[in-house]
Amino acid sequence: MTGSRAVNDRSRAPLREDDRAVSPVVEKLLVAGIVVLYVGGMGTLLFGGVLPSYEAETSAEMSERVLATATAGIEDAVPATDGYVESQTTVDLPATIGDSSYTILVSGQSIELVHPDRGIGVETRLAVPSDITVQESRWESGGDLVVEIRGSSGDRRLTVRENR
Repeated sequence: MTGSRAVNDRSRAPLREDDRAVSPVVEKLLVAGIVVLYVGGMGTLLFGGVLPSYEAETSAEMSERVLATATAGIEDAVPATDGYVESQTTVDLPATIGDSSYTILVSGQSIELVHPDRGIGVETRLAVPSDITVQESRWESGGDLVVEIRGSSGDRRLTVRENR
C-alpha cells in the first residue's frame, strides 16, 4: 500500500506545476487590463474635457494678439508728412485662428475681428489722426493685410484690403 501511494503522489506532482503556470498568465492579463483602462481613461479625460477648453482659450488669446497686431500695423502705416500721400503697408497676419478663417472689419474709428466661433471675436478702437477718414473695408484671412492711405494733408483716406 505504501508503494502505491508513492506512485500516486508522483503522478500528481506534474499537475501542481501546471497549476502554478496559470498564475503568471493571469498576472499579465490583469496588468494589460489595468493599462488599457488607464490609457482609455486618460484619453477620455484629455480629449473630452481638458483639451477642447484649452484650445478655445488659446484661440481667444490668439484673436486678441492678431487684432492688436493689425491695429498696430494700421496705426503705424499713417505717414507723418504733409502734402499728397499714396502709401501701402503690408501687415503679416496668420491665415487661421483655431483652424478657421476670420475677417477683419474696419469702420470709422473701430476695428473688429469676426470669427465663426462667437467666443473668439474682438473689437477695439483705432488711434489715427483726425484728418484721416477710415473707409469701411474688410479683409479675409489667408493673405497679407494691406493698409492703403491716399490723399492730401487734411483729406486722407485709409482703406484695408487683401494683398493682390
